[in-house]
Amino acid sequence: MKLIPIHAGYFSCDGGALFGVIPKTLWSKAYPADRNNVTKLILRCLLVDSGERKILIDSGVGTHYTEKMRRNSGHQETDGLEKSLAEKGYRAEEITDVVFTHLHWDHCNGAVLSENGELKLQFPNATHWCSKQQWEHSKISNIRERVAYFPEILNFLKAEGNMQLVNGDCELFPGISVRMFDGHTPGQMIPFIDTGEKTYVYMADLIPTAANIPIVWLAAYDLFPVTAMEEKERFLKEAAEKNYILFFEHDLYTECATVQGSERGPIVKEKFML
Repeated sequence: MKLIPIHAGYFSCDGGALFGVIPKTLWSKAYPADRNNVTKLILRCLLVDSGERKILIDSGVGTHYTEKMRRNSGHQETDGLEKSLAEKGYRAEEITDVVFTHLHWDHCNGAVLSENGELKLQFPNATHWCSKQQWEHSKISNIRERVAYFPEILNFLKAEGNMQLVNGDCELFPGISVRMFDGHTPGQMIPFIDTGEKTYVYMADLIPTAANIPIVWLAAYDLFPVTAMEEKERFLKEAAEKNYILFFEHDLYTECATVQGSERGPIVKEKFML
């Protein structure tokens, strides 16, 4: 089994959004921001090549947006998903499965291309997967979260992308199981990848950056903060005990880390590249 990071571009967000109620005097020491309080983030997907299957986890933002939205969101190189795959020796047509941790725009919209006003699958031979709970939630989300969903793209994926809905925790493929976490958004589906020697966990927005590891350092995007804290605390305790490798989707500066317990709660043990 090969695990290969795939680059899908960069974007940015306000530091207050990334760290919620944590004062800037604290979080800015852990994650840099510019003079406008803007933090730079990465869109880091993960390709799992098991030989028989080539499974891509998340797919970035894509190129569906107005110039104003691209400017406000700090888009850079967001058309580089297929290029990054090619650099690693893969073609989009080879991807057998695309696993969406959830359906927010920065995690799934890159699976669809816009060509001459028409939508087209980026991975035409792939089965696309997301949780049933997240799919249903995307249709009824509240006014705050609703802007994170693009119904036209999601409906196209459902109709044309052989979208399969996962109902609860399960083994999705041999060696790859998924668990549901609801604090960020209901039915966020987190992949656990067991290589036989180590377990890698794709963090998505459960823990977007290594700087978000402290329990109360939550992003303001989490719909249910108390649930998110409880889920994160349980997960990090397990991750420390079992020495999981955390793979960060959005951390520009840290690709992977392990964690350990301390008197102050869970902390980073080691940082490294995959």
